[in-house]
Amino acid sequence: MGNAGLMPATIVLFGLMTGVAWGADLYVSPAGDDSSPGTMAQPLATLGGAREAVRALREADGVRERPLVVQLRGGTYRLDGTEVFTPLDSGTAQAPVVYEAFPGEEPILSGGRLIDGWRRQKGDLWAADVPWARDLPEPFTQLFVNGQRRPRARTPNEGTYFYSKRLHMDGPPDAFPQCLGLTFREGDLGPWAGADGAVICLFHNWVNSYNRIGEADWNRRRVRFARPAGIFFLGPSVRYYIENVREALDAPGEWYLDRQAGMVYYLPPPGEDVTTAEVVAPVLEGPLVELRGEPALGLAVEHLTFRGLSFRHTEADLSADYPHSVQGAHTQRGALRAVGARECAIQGCEFTQLGEHAVSLREGCQANTIVGCHIHNVGGGGVYLSEGGPPTTDEGYLTAHNVVESNLIHDGGHLFRAGCGVFLGGSASYNRIVHNEICDLSWIGVHLGWSWTGRAPAYTHHNEVAYNHIHHLGNGVLNDIGGIYTLGVSPGTVLHHNLIHDITRFQRGEEGYGGWGIYLDAGSSEIVVENNVVYNTRDGGLHLHCFGHPYGDTIRNNVFAYSDEGQLMRNADHEPDEGLHATLERNLVYNATPRMLWGSNWAPESKFAADHNCYWSEAGEAPDFGGKTFAEWQATGRDAHSQVADPGFVDPQARDFRLRPDAPALAFGFEPIDLSSVGLKGPEALRRKAAEIAHRAFEAAPPPDPAVERLIAHDFEEYEPGEIPTHAYAGGATAIAVSDEQPAGGVRCLRLADGEAERIWEPHWLTWRTPRTGSVRLECSVRNDAQQPISMDLEFRDWPRPTGAKYATGPHLRFLPDGTVRAADGAEWRAIGRLEPGEWLEVRVEFEEGEGRPKTYTVRLGDGEPVAGLAFRSEGFRECNWIGFAGIESTPGIFYVDEVTIE
Repeated sequence: MGNAGLMPATIVLFGLMTGVAWGADLYVSPAGDDSSPGTMAQPLATLGGAREAVRALREADGVRERPLVVQLRGGTYRLDGTEVFTPLDSGTAQAPVVYEAFPGEEPILSGGRLIDGWRRQKGDLWAADVPWARDLPEPFTQLFVNGQRRPRARTPNEGTYFYSKRLHMDGPPDAFPQCLGLTFREGDLGPWAGADGAVICLFHNWVNSYNRIGEADWNRRRVRFARPAGIFFLGPSVRYYIENVREALDAPGEWYLDRQAGMVYYLPPPGEDVTTAEVVAPVLEGPLVELRGEPALGLAVEHLTFRGLSFRHTEADLSADYPHSVQGAHTQRGALRAVGARECAIQGCEFTQLGEHAVSLREGCQANTIVGCHIHNVGGGGVYLSEGGPPTTDEGYLTAHNVVESNLIHDGGHLFRAGCGVFLGGSASYNRIVHNEICDLSWIGVHLGWSWTGRAPAYTHHNEVAYNHIHHLGNGVLNDIGGIYTLGVSPGTVLHHNLIHDITRFQRGEEGYGGWGIYLDAGSSEIVVENNVVYNTRDGGLHLHCFGHPYGDTIRNNVFAYSDEGQLMRNADHEPDEGLHATLERNLVYNATPRMLWGSNWAPESKFAADHNCYWSEAGEAPDFGGKTFAEWQATGRDAHSQVADPGFVDPQARDFRLRPDAPALAFGFEPIDLSSVGLKGPEALRRKAAEIAHRAFEAAPPPDPAVERLIAHDFEEYEPGEIPTHAYAGGATAIAVSDEQPAGGVRCLRLADGEAERIWEPHWLTWRTPRTGSVRLECSVRNDAQQPISMDLEFRDWPRPTGAKYATGPHLRFLPDGTVRAADGAEWRAIGRLEPGEWLEVRVEFEEGEGRPKTYTVRLGDGEPVAGLAFRSEGFRECNWIGFAGIESTPGIFYVDEVTIE
């Protein structure tokens, strides 16, 4: 993997950070002057001035044999623009150019403007003049008071959210549907939300997006965004809040910029004196420092070192057309950005109070080191190596052979919630991510890859992720989270000796998924996972996603302990074309509950192998292998030489997973995992900061309000004719859309047109619900077309999510073209009444759900007598979380549904 050649360079870097240095050639001070000679007595004033002086010195000196050192005195250097370094500013291997802090002082590179002159307004409100804000290309989006990030005025306030009634989704058949807008619940928004600059922050499955309102119908509670918001949502009811509106300025700490008036308003928290506080608004949109090589011409910025500097106050791009990222905030930028940088170093720097990422090494950045830095309080993530897919596969464009070592990365994702600790995108290979501590982010610790298939080559490979301490991720904000996450084919990539724990995710009732320790996502192939310890996860220590035909992964000699769900998860059914998806061997799988495995694909015919593992539940019950006993599991051909035994940890309840000398796990070949050197190395001061971190509180979403969520109502009135409702599916010659053709009530209904279908159950419309012990009642109106009546089913299911296990059917009705209405009575069908073609019929279905409840249901059609005592179609039906209409014959015709209520 080329690691041996990089290790000495890292050791030298630690030496430089601890005092092995040369005398300075130039000095810079905020009180200096760029026309000065740059001596200690007459320093330069700016980093840009120092850069020009360095060029002059190098031209005068010719060949140098020692570093050219520029020392920056303490204080704040306010930047009006990005300081750009080109290949002309390079050093050499013998004489690198070093920009470093003067010993014992803290130079701050800031892209912010100070705000002072605060005046009290009415009550606790204060205001200050910012006339310069009128001239900014975009209004500033952040405010820091004494280094603390303050929220822009929003409603509802921090920690709480609105939930949409539904999302407006649309898009071409061959693409994921985009969110075009939403229908809000009564009382949440109003005309005040249409103010210029108002932003709706919408939460997708694993990212968030910032959306301007393009059109609004406040009476019908419909908002259409100025551009599509993006893809992938949990359901129609998702979280959002609206910010940058004056009416939302109501909580201590909030602020609002009236750009037109050139005024900023602020509500200080109790005890804060804004007249003496340092208040800074970041205004520099773009990096503070950029290394700008030209990979296409083979020109690199080389042998530059930045040491001991503090990078602060970059603006976030939240403009109406900001570059939205589908994953990992990969389109956002670093405060230090590099293209075509080689053998440069970022040592012992601080990155804080930033709008986006800390460091971005993009195309052509090779053999660079980022070591001993403190990255915190950032709007995005930490260190980003490449973006999405590679612009070219030329090796000169790879982001390769870089070392990210012993950095403390925490308290990120304040604006772009999917910001990662370390992100390796679509062209990052031969990199080492080692000895970092990463915590308190809302998404992933270390992300590797940008290809969702195992059937094509990828360009993120041969990376080493080792000895990192990754913990306290998720904190209830996003879904689909892993401490370490991979995508695509990645030969030579090894994840080893990482300590990963306390991984959570969004949770609201039964909503939310995916808080895993190690997550090999779509197409992840040829990856070795060994000697890691993972514990305290929401959904499992390991997720093997069998999507995109992954192959050739090895999972060996790991500890997976304490998960709220099963420890090992395998989902989807895209088995590899050849060979095995994964081999699991010599792992210790331990849980407080009996659940060892979960997910939809541990089937006997699945392509994976498992053996020489040890399973144990401290619950005192036999371990559960996806509903099988251990003997039944072994009968599928797996774990023939594995054991169900206490592995012999020193103190698992205290999370001490060392093995006792007499541990049974040692007897079958498990090798003890030495984690004594995990985490930060280098300066003690950085380790002390890590020990002092107060972890973020879990953002617990309030449970669904029974008064709001108990009743599900679909009258289709908020849709336009022709609009496709949420959870509607049609293919081939089938179609489904809202219609204004003779609705049962109001002016809208749902029209399902059958025909030659891609799948027999299309057209298909469904709704999910949260089961509750007690009675369930559905009422709706249905109509079969007078000229072209069809067969249509109404079905109630008990369908476990997200395991994909087979569902059980409870009540089941069938409407036939000849007008007959049938009801399932166990395995039989029973005629219970008529639906005359062309006429609306009210249908009522009632039953009890929950353990021990009757396994029968009652149906009433129109004014007819109730038909009681109908047996559920499946004996396994216990509770109802899915209700849907579906075509069953692919015969051309039309069926209508309206006035659906479920309670």
